Amino acid sequence: MNSERFYLKISIIGIASGIILGAFGAHGLKELFSNYEMDIWDKGIFYQISNFLGLFIMVILKKLNLIKKPPYLLLTLGIIMFSFSLYSIALNNVFLSSNKIIKTLLIPITPVGGLLMVSSWLLLLFKLKI
Repeated sequence: MNSERFYLKISIIGIASGIILGAFGAHGLKELFSNYEMDIWDKGIFYQISNFLGLFIMVILKKLNLIKKPPYLLLTLGIIMFSFSLYSIALNNVFLSSNKIIKTLLIPITPVGGLLMVSSWLLLLFKLKI
């Protein structure tokens, strides 16, 4: 499978799963989450969906020959690290609140994921042929 087709599918799965996770948070976790945990969860949803839409756009830019080598992998890893670490932190606060080790391990992953996302967008900026 070529990389455009692969990342197009990844972006669609990422958007769909973001919608599902958003609904799960709003309906299934709202009784368990404080406002703080819900805010963390919602941030993860926002960045997951918006950046997977961005991945979708990157594929289109590649197909239109406006970019040679989009940073697909960098963005995908960033989204996963950023959003899923936020989901884990929110869930950890509710289900494993006494386990500080897990929280300590998860918190540094979030900014690394964010840095990867920002880096991928800046790379895209410099690689555009327009």
